[in-house]
Amino acid sequence: MSEGTFQLDYLPVMSTRKDYGIGIIGSGFIIKECHLPAYREAGFRVVGIASRTKSNAESVASAFGIPKAYDSIQELLDDPSIDVVDIAVPPHIQPELIARAARAGKHILAQKPLAVTYQEAVETVNICREAGVQLLVNQNGRFDPAVMAANDLIGKGIIGKPVCATIELRYQPHWQEYQKQYERLMFLFMSIHHLDQFRYWFGTPDRLFATAIRDPQGEYLGEYSSSYILEYENGLMASAWDDGFTWDKEGFGVFYKIEGTEGVIRLNIGWPSGGPSQISYMSKRLDSRWHSPELAGSWFPGAFKYTMNEMFLTLSSGIESMITGMNNLETMAMMEACYASLQEKRSIPINEIIQSNASLARRESPWTLKMPLL
Repeated sequence: MSEGTFQLDYLPVMSTRKDYGIGIIGSGFIIKECHLPAYREAGFRVVGIASRTKSNAESVASAFGIPKAYDSIQELLDDPSIDVVDIAVPPHIQPELIARAARAGKHILAQKPLAVTYQEAVETVNICREAGVQLLVNQNGRFDPAVMAANDLIGKGIIGKPVCATIELRYQPHWQEYQKQYERLMFLFMSIHHLDQFRYWFGTPDRLFATAIRDPQGEYLGEYSSSYILEYENGLMASAWDDGFTWDKEGFGVFYKIEGTEGVIRLNIGWPSGGPSQISYMSKRLDSRWHSPELAGSWFPGAFKYTMNEMFLTLSSGIESMITGMNNLETMAMMEACYASLQEKRSIPINEIIQSNASLARRESPWTLKMPLL
């Protein structure tokens, strides 16, 4: 294979059906800065929005030309013109809203994380399955252009057999006020992106070891910086360091590297600079030179049109998406394994989490969420 005959093929196929009615639940930053700009760019039809505070819903509706701002979430769920409910609320609230949407017969695009615990996620997936509605999870990190391009390179064998993969995140989190009350933090909200990206590239690992530290300033209850190692039966090792403590702003960013027997891939997702996603790769199977092709789009907000597009493709074609709630359970099991490893100081097989689902609810942990619903 030569560079002349090799071309990246990474952009998802877009649905020809764009007329499904979307109802938005939530009016926070992620809706205003990512979901709605992406839907507008893609030409998707947003019917209406509901939020805890109607004035917030009205403000967002006005900014994006959304026809309806509902008085309540139930009013949105009762609207027959809505086919898909896009939910973007904190994870301790989300399962209840998903259950309500499922009972109303609406298909659901849920925010990640799907729930606070693996146990809750399983129950939520079962509720949607029994209701006969589609549940997809907005694991948008899979749809960053550089992440998708890397997946294409790996799948085509350009770097040979993957041997080692690393992700290094250095930043000061923009945590929201409600997150101060969470006793699960970095693994739950941020590491889940990287756990899912590793899954996307390499599949679910055999086992996982994790460690973490709390906020050294004591403002947050949950773990503030985390590190974890994924071990695969085929010998691959993947690891990540998610550092929320650093104050060295010159070092802010996310750094990806994937090494194989025949090549290397480096990724830059353009954060926090706001620049485009970039990829560089070198392969002995090509010409042993570095290549840095220009990529189309960015993670924020570009990836968000692809997650809703997955729903549209599912509804129009019946083909199962790679971000279904059922598929996402393995990412949630990896997240749960991080907390189990942290508590028990040992490597945790992922199947142990899956098979012991019934006992998870009874496991007492200092990391268990202890806060009421809003």
